[in-house]
Amino acid sequence: MDVYVFRVKLGYDKRVWRRIEILGSQNLHDLSLEITEAFDLLDFHLYSFFMSGRAWDSSTEYVSPDHPQGLGWSGDEKRRADEAEICSLELKPKQKFLYLFDYGDEWMFEVQFLKRVASEDGAAYPRITDGRGESPSQYPGDEEEPNNSL
Repeated sequence: MDVYVFRVKLGYDKRVWRRIEILGSQNLHDLSLEITEAFDLLDFHLYSFFMSGRAWDSSTEYVSPDHPQGLGWSGDEKRRADEAEICSLELKPKQKFLYLFDYGDEWMFEVQFLKRVASEDGAAYPRITDGRGESPSQYPGDEEEPNNSL
């Protein structure tokens, strides 16, 4: 089974990043869960992936499973992240797209597809394999929140 390797960078500080590996048979929702874990985003919020790299580009958008399907500027039905297998996205090496988490606070992440590799026997996917920088506080001023630094 092919493993897809991504580098996910914090939108406002690209020096903070995580490398994530995910099976081609897993989906964008699985990738979202791994990104939120990698950056210590604790509370669930709606999210979208924009394959064009441009926020609010509904023509390339995949939304969280809990997204109200009729919501949006165009009123069209949205594509669901939990139905989009990674292998079906026809990604090219170095291709970038946008992950937007929490429509109110608009946490933006640049997601770059790096390469496909073979899966490792016994490895659990998705997984975080590398990174740099400290995770920012999801809610600045909250001293109880952990910061995951790699």
